[in-house]
Amino acid sequence: MASSSSSSSSSSSSSSSHAATMPMKKYDVFISFRGDDTRAGFTSHLYADLCRSKIYTYIDYRIEKGDEVWVELVKAIKQSTIFLVVFSENYASSTWCLNELVEIMECCNKNEDDKVVVIPVFYHVDPSHVRKQTGSYGTALIKHKKQGKNDDKMMQNWKNALFQAANLSGFHSTTYRTESEMIEAITRAVLGKLNQQYTNDLPCNFILDENYWSIQSLIKSDLTEVQIIGLWGMGGTGKTTLAAAMFQRVSFKYEGSCFLEKVTEVSKRHGINYTCNKLLSKLLREDLDIDTSKLIPSMIMRRLKRMKSFIVIDDVHNSELLQNLIGVGHGWLGSGSTVIVTTRDKHVLISGGIEKIYEVKKMNSQNSLQLFSLNAFGKVSPKDGYVELSKRAVDYAKGNPLALKVLGSLLRCKSEIEWDCALAKLKEIPNTEIDFIFRLSYNELDDKEKDIFLDIACFFKGHERNRITKILNECGFFADIGISNLLDKALISVDFENCIQMHDLIQETGKQIVREESLKNPGQRSRLCDPKEVCNVLKNNRGSENVESIFLDATEFTHINLRPESFEKMVNLRLLAFQDNKGIKSINLPHGLDLLPENLRYFQWDGYPLQSLPSTFCPEMLVELSLKGSHVEKLWNGVLDLPNLEILDLGGSKKLIECPNVSGSPNLKHVILRYCESMPEVDSSIFLLQKLEVLNVFECTSLKSLSSNTCSPALRKLEARDCINLKEFSVTFSSVDGLDLCLSEWDRNELPSSILHKQNLKRFVFPISDCLVDLPENFADHISLSSPQNREDDPFITLDKLFSSPAFQSVKELTFIYIPILSEFPDSISLLSSLKSLTLDGMDIRSLPETIKYLPRLERVDVYDCKMIQSIPALSQFIPVLVVSNCESLEKVLSSTIEPYEEPNPCFIYLLNCKNLEPHSYQTVLKDAMDRIETGPSLYDDDEIIWYFLPAMPGMENWFHYSSTQVCVTLELPSNLQGFSYYLVLSQGHMGYDVDFGCECYLDNSSGERIYITSFTRANFFSWLLRFDPSIHMISDHLVSWYDQASCKQIMAAVEEIKSINDVNSTSCNPKLTFRFFIEEDLYDEVSIKECGFHWIYKEETIPSTIFESHDQEETASASSSNFQSNHREETIPPTNFESDDLEETIPPSNKLKLDIFGTLPSNFELDETYDMRSLLEELMHIGFGGEHMNTLLGSTEGKSNS
Repeated sequence: MASSSSSSSSSSSSSSSHAATMPMKKYDVFISFRGDDTRAGFTSHLYADLCRSKIYTYIDYRIEKGDEVWVELVKAIKQSTIFLVVFSENYASSTWCLNELVEIMECCNKNEDDKVVVIPVFYHVDPSHVRKQTGSYGTALIKHKKQGKNDDKMMQNWKNALFQAANLSGFHSTTYRTESEMIEAITRAVLGKLNQQYTNDLPCNFILDENYWSIQSLIKSDLTEVQIIGLWGMGGTGKTTLAAAMFQRVSFKYEGSCFLEKVTEVSKRHGINYTCNKLLSKLLREDLDIDTSKLIPSMIMRRLKRMKSFIVIDDVHNSELLQNLIGVGHGWLGSGSTVIVTTRDKHVLISGGIEKIYEVKKMNSQNSLQLFSLNAFGKVSPKDGYVELSKRAVDYAKGNPLALKVLGSLLRCKSEIEWDCALAKLKEIPNTEIDFIFRLSYNELDDKEKDIFLDIACFFKGHERNRITKILNECGFFADIGISNLLDKALISVDFENCIQMHDLIQETGKQIVREESLKNPGQRSRLCDPKEVCNVLKNNRGSENVESIFLDATEFTHINLRPESFEKMVNLRLLAFQDNKGIKSINLPHGLDLLPENLRYFQWDGYPLQSLPSTFCPEMLVELSLKGSHVEKLWNGVLDLPNLEILDLGGSKKLIECPNVSGSPNLKHVILRYCESMPEVDSSIFLLQKLEVLNVFECTSLKSLSSNTCSPALRKLEARDCINLKEFSVTFSSVDGLDLCLSEWDRNELPSSILHKQNLKRFVFPISDCLVDLPENFADHISLSSPQNREDDPFITLDKLFSSPAFQSVKELTFIYIPILSEFPDSISLLSSLKSLTLDGMDIRSLPETIKYLPRLERVDVYDCKMIQSIPALSQFIPVLVVSNCESLEKVLSSTIEPYEEPNPCFIYLLNCKNLEPHSYQTVLKDAMDRIETGPSLYDDDEIIWYFLPAMPGMENWFHYSSTQVCVTLELPSNLQGFSYYLVLSQGHMGYDVDFGCECYLDNSSGERIYITSFTRANFFSWLLRFDPSIHMISDHLVSWYDQASCKQIMAAVEEIKSINDVNSTSCNPKLTFRFFIEEDLYDEVSIKECGFHWIYKEETIPSTIFESHDQEETASASSSNFQSNHREETIPPTNFESDDLEETIPPSNKLKLDIFGTLPSNFELDETYDMRSLLEELMHIGFGGEHMNTLLGSTEGKSNS
C-alpha cells in the first residue's frame, strides 16, 4: 500500500493507535423504548432484524433475575456504542424511560472521545412534540410535575434530554410506507455507524494511505449498474489487506456479501465447485451444494440477479476462474453490485473485461517508517537510538508493506548490534518470507519469460526498453510479448524515459534464484553480477559453459588483472558488461586477450585497455558494442561481418586514429564517436549505411572534414558541435525533414552548400553569422545560436539583421547558448512572428527587450544561469510559461497584466534561486498570480493549471486567506466560494527529479465517512516544465502556489452534493474537508514543507465570516476569515510602488477589509489590536459592538478564534 501523503503520525496511523487505546464495548446497540407501546410489535421486529445482522443488542428483558435492575441498566448503557431511542406516544409517561434517556444523554455528552451515537426513532409521534414537549409529551410532563414526586432539577433534566435527543438526526415513521422498510433503514444506518466505530479494528499494522482513500473513492454504492474493480500490483503491496478494508467499510450497505480469500489456491486444493458453492451460500445465506459451477440452477441465478451484492475475489491467477465465479460478463450479479478482484497479473483483469483497474502503489517513505515502527516497536515512530537503523530497514523495503511488516517483526526486541548484522545479511540473502511472495509470480512464468526476468534482474535493470527488447529477441526469448507479460505481472515497470525498472526486492529474488543454481561455485551459475564473485571467477579462470551473462561495476574495486584466457570456457556468454562510469579503468589485460565468446549479443567494456579487439572476434549475433573511454587505436582490420549490430559506441576513445569500416554492419543505426579527439576523419562506409539514424562526432577536435555524396535517408541527428577544426561540411542529404544538425563551431562566413536551400530541419545549431540571412523560410523549427567564430563581429548588429530574415521569421524555437559578448538583444526581436519558445542559457545579458511582449505566438521563455540579467519585461498575458533559474542578479519582474483577463490563460511561472528580487517586483508577481487565479473558475477548461514557484519572502502570507504550519488541516470552506488555490513553502535544499509534492483532499460526508477526492502533485507538470535536469537545488525557502481547475471543480461539486443532503436534513453547517500537504522524498533528503494554505475565490465580493477551530489530532478550522494566519504573523500592507496604477488592486486580500474601512485615515495611522478597530468603529458609527460581533466582522487579529 503506497501513499503520496506524508501526514503526521497521529493522523496517518489512526487506524492502529486508536484501536489499541479504545476498549471494546460489550453491546453494539442499546434500545430504549416504552414497553407497553412497542415491545410486542415494532421493537421486537427491530430487535430481531438487528440480531439477524449479527448486531449484539441490549434490550430490557436481558436483565437476569435477582440483579439490581437500575444498576444493571446503567452498566449496560455505559457498555453500549449506539443508542436507539424509540419515541412512541406514551414514552414520556414513564419516569423509567425518562431517567433512562437522561442517563443515555449524559453518557453521550461525557464520552465524546468514544463517539457514542444516539439515534432517535419517532414512532407515530411528531418530532416537534418531543423537542418542544407538547402533545402527549407535554401532557405527561405536566402529570409528573403535579404528582410532586419529582423536583424541578429532575424535570429540567428530562426536558433537556428530550430536547437534545429530538434535535438529532433520526428516523420518522411517517416517511416510510411500511414498518419493515423503516426497520431495514435503521439496521443499515446502525451497521454504517458501527462500521465507522470499528474501522480501527483493522489489523494493527494497517496504514490508511493514498491507496485506501483512492480505492474507496472508486466504489460507488449508489450505482445501478454492476461495477467491477481490479486491484493490481506486485506481491506484498497489500492488495488483500486493502480489499479486506473495503469489505469491512462498505459491505454492510449491500444485501449480500462474500470475501473469497486466496481463491486460486483454495480452488486448486478443493476444486472450483467448492469455491462457487461457498460464494453462493454466503450471498444467499443458506447451504448450497451445486454439482458444477458451469451450470447454476436458473432459480438461484434469478435470486442473485435480484440482489445487490458486494464480493471480493482475492488472488485470481486466470480469467476463466473469474468467469466461473461471477459469470461471463458478470451476468449473475444484480444491479448495483460491486466486485473487487485482486491479482498480481494485470492481463487477468483485462481478459476478464474489467476496465476499472487500480494499480496499488508503494508506500511513501513517511508511511513506510510508521508501518515498520508499528511492527518493530508497537508505535508509529522508532525508539531512541534506532532511528537511523529504522531508516536503513525502510530503505531496504522500498515501500513494500509486506517487507516492512516482516522486517519489523524480525527485528522486534533485538539489540542495535543484531539490527546492524541482520540488515547487512539482507544484502546477501533475502528474507525467505518476502522472497516466497515474489517467487509465486516468477513460478507462473514460462521458461523464456524466466530468462528475461533473470536477465533484467542481473543485467538490464535501468536500460531502455527498445534496446533490451532487440537484444533479448536475438537471444531467442520472444521479448516483445515476454516483457509485456512481466509488466502485467508487476515484476517490472517502465519509467518516464522508457527504461525498464525493477523493485529492489524483486531484483534480490532474481539474484537469489541464480545463486541457488550453484551456492558454492559461482562459475557454474548462469549469471554473474556480484563484484567479488565476478572478480574471483575471471581472475582464476573459473568460468564455465553455464555462464550466460556477466555484469561488473568496475567502480566498486581498485583494479583487476585478467588472464588472456579468462573467457575461454564461457562459450555461451551472451551478455558482457564492464561498467566504469567514473573512468577509473581498473580492469587490465597485461598479457593481452586471446578471445571473446562468439555468442555475445551485448558487449560493453568501459575503458577497454587494448589497442584493438582480438583478431578472432566475430560475434555475428552482436547487437550492441560499447567501448567508451577505451584505449583502442584501430578497432579491427578491414571489414568485420556483424549483420545484427545496431549500436556502436566508441565515445571518449581519445587514442582512436582510424574510424572503423562498418560496411559489414548493414543494420547499424547509431554510431557514437564523441570525444574521439585523435580521429582525423569519418570512414565513408558510415554515410553509406541505409539505416543510420544518429552520427555523433561531438568534440572530435582533429576532425577536419565531413563529406559524402550520399547519406542515409533515415538520419535524424548529426551532432558535430565543438569540432573546432572542421573546415569542410559537404554531406549530401536526400532529405533533411526532421533532421537535428549541430555545427556550433563552423568558422567560415558561409553556409555549407548542402543545406543552403533545405527546409524542415527539426533543429539547427550554428554560430551567430551574417550568412544565416540566406537561409530559406521554414528552414528549421528550432534554431540554436552559439558565439560567432569571428570575435570582431558584433552579435547585436548581426541579430538585428537575422531577425528580419525568412528563416527567423518562420522559426518556432530559438535558443542562445553561452554568448558572453552579447549583452542585449535588439528590439527587432518582435519581428519573429512565428516564435513560440525563447531560451537563454548562460548569457550575460542584463535584460530582455520590452518589445518581446509583442511576439504574437510566444508561449514560453526560459532563462537559465544568466548571472547578469536584472529585469524581465512585461510579457503578454498569453505567455503561459516563464522559467527563470539561478539568475542571482534578477531584481525586477514586471507585471504581465496588459489588459483584463478575458480568455483562458493557464500559467507556469518558475523563479528558482532569484534571491535578489525587489519587494515591489515580488508583490507584482504575486498580484499577477492572484489576478489569474481569480479568473480561473469562470474561464478555464478542466485541464488548465496556474502554477507559481518563487523564493519565499516576507509579506507573501498576506496574499493568502488561510495559512498553517501544520501539513494536515481540517476545515469548513467559506460560504459563497467558487474555488481556491493552494500554496506551500518548501525548505531550502536539494530536490531530485522524482520527488512529488502537492495536496490531497478528503471529504467527510453526512455519514461520517471520509472520501478521498483528489490529489495534485508535482508529477503533473514538473517533468516537462524544466527542459534540462529537473533536479534542483534551492538556496533558500521557496513558495509554490497553484490553481488546478479539475480538482477544484471536483471538490466543489462534492461539497455542494453534501450540502444539498444536509439541507434536506435541516443541517446548516458546511461539510468538513481535510487537506494533507505532502512531499514524497527519500528519508535522507532535506527538503520539507514549512508552511501551507489557501487563497479563496469568492463568487462575488463578500465579507468572510469568522474562523472556528477545534483542537483535534489534526488542525481543524472553519476557514472563513480573510485575514487569518495560524502562525500569528504580524500583518503588513505591502509596498505600494507597484507597476500598477491602481492601489486597491495591489492590496493583498488579508488587508483589503482594513483599507475599505480606514482608507481615509492618515498614512501613518496604525491599528494593531482588535480593540483599537472596535473603538474606532464604535466612534464612527455611534454604535457598540460586542467582541463576538466584532470578531465576526473583522476576524481575530490573534489568529484562530475558538467558538
